[in-house]
Formats: sequence, C-alpha cells, structure tokens
Amino acid sequence: MRSRASVKPSDYPALPFHSIRFVTFLSSLVVAIILAVFTYHLHADGYKLPFAFLILLVASFLSILNIILTAVANCACGLSAKLSIVLNALLLILWLLSLALLSYNMSGTILTKCTTEYWATSTGISVCRSYKALFAFTAVGVAGYIAAIWLDIIVRRRQTRLGAYNPMGSTAAVGEDPWDVKLADRRDSVSNANYDAVSHPMSGAANGPYSHSLEHGHAGEAAQYYDSAPAASGRRAPRVRFSHGGYQHPAEQTGYDPAAYR
Repeated sequence: MRSRASVKPSDYPALPFHSIRFVTFLSSLVVAIILAVFTYHLHADGYKLPFAFLILLVASFLSILNIILTAVANCACGLSAKLSIVLNALLLILWLLSLALLSYNMSGTILTKCTTEYWATSTGISVCRSYKALFAFTAVGVAGYIAAIWLDIIVRRRQTRLGAYNPMGSTAAVGEDPWDVKLADRRDSVSNANYDAVSHPMSGAANGPYSHSLEHGHAGEAAQYYDSAPAASGRRAPRVRFSHGGYQHPAEQTGYDPAAYR
C-alpha cells in the first residue's frame, strides 16, 4: 500500500481564513455579474465600456482566479504567506483604484435616492440600484483584501518566529508525547551511554581476570605440547615456552591431550 507524502500543514486559522476568502469571492462574483450585464447593454446600445468599469472588471476576474488557485495550492502543499501577501497586495491596488474611480464618476448617482423623482421610470430605478450595489460590493471587496493582507502578515510573523517546517519521525516510547523531540533524544543518549559503559566479556580491550585466565591457559597448553613433542617423534626439537608477563602457567593444570592431534 502506497504511503501518502508528507504535506505541510496550513498555518492559517481556519475560521478567519475561509471567512475572509468567502466574502472576497462573493463580492468579486457579484461585481463581475453586474459589470457583465452593463457591458452587454452598453454594447447593444453602441456605447463603450467606461474605464472605471474596465479596471473593476479585470480586478474581479483576477480575484476569482486568485481565490481558486490559492485554494488548490493550500490543499495540495500549503499556502505560502509570502506569496499570498504579494498577490493580495496587487489585487488590493486594483480594487482601490476601481473604488476611487467609481467614487469620482458616480458620486451623484450614489448619493441620490432611487425614486421616480430622480430616475423617472422603473428602468432608471433598476439602473440606480445596480450602481449602488456595484459600489457597495466594491467597497466590501476592498475591505476583504485589507483583512486578507492583515491575516497574511500575522501568519508570516508566526512562521518567521517558529522557523521552517521539516517532517521528522519520532522515537517516543509508550505514554510519551511523540512530538517531544528533546525527551526522546535525551532518552536515546542515556541508553547509548549505558550500553557503552558495559564492556562485552569477550572483547579484547578488557583487562579483567577472564582474559588473563584464557591467555595463561593457552600458553600452558602450547608449552605442554612442545615439551612432549620430541618424545613422540624421536627427534630433538627446541624447547619453546610461552610466557605472559614473566609468569608461566604449569601444564599439569590442563586436561589437554596433545596425542589427539596426531
């Protein structure tokens, strides 16, 4: 069974993050729909789209695309706060420019009431209401991007304070916190120190009585073998004795039979 790759967890708090993005997406969608209707009627009557409407239309479509792509990135590998700040700042500039142009060009329309006294017909009243809805949702979009940048800055400061993310395994024992890395490292270091302090009984570096008894035993066996070898073969051979530190172990203390090797 294939194991899933480690995905960086999102540093954004869920409720503020999704609430701000929902408000921004809703305002962008409403603005895009209103401007699409205006564009259709203006094109049918032979009028050009005003410059303020064109900038606001571009800002709304880019905002919808930005929200969709960043949502996919957040689910796939975690949204980068630095990238989010850059994108939201660029879009905020477009929204602020659009809001300023709307306020300058539609100040008379926004401040008047949508009644027959000022707009005469029902068509004029619906146009007045559409203008006011466009201005209101543009202001909401600006507020949403200001809140998004504020949240990005908070998350970025938290990431800088906590450091980089690295997925790592844990060797915690039963009943311990698996994320307590200091506790696991301390336990491992103590166990390694205890293991190194106990030497193996068969190691050559030990100078205990066990190693001395083995060396004296083998020296005595070799001495007994060379003492009895001339008598068995009929030839004279040099008498060789092995010693260890000046002490000779007597051959009589071993039960070794040299005839077993002939």
